[in-house]
Amino acid sequence: MEWLLCELDRVFDADTPEIKAGKLATLELFAEALAIYSEGKLFEAARLFAECWRQNQGDRVSKIYWERCQSELMSRSTKIKDRLHNLDQ
Repeated sequence: MEWLLCELDRVFDADTPEIKAGKLATLELFAEALAIYSEGKLFEAARLFAECWRQNQGDRVSKIYWERCQSELMSRSTKIKDRLHNLDQ
């Protein structure tokens, strides 16, 4: 457990105390979102990343992951529309 605290200190080095406290408060939620993201469940991951960011507006990483989810979901939607359009022709 001590190694984890050392790693967290390195991750948060550049953060203000307020942002660090916010990230620590949402750490479990962020870890869950990251695990779901890695499984490709982007809609649910986006919801969790958005909640992390809502609770801590200074958490740029949560926002970046939320944006990635949104981008990929839009891309998937476009691909599905294109496939449906090709079926109609």
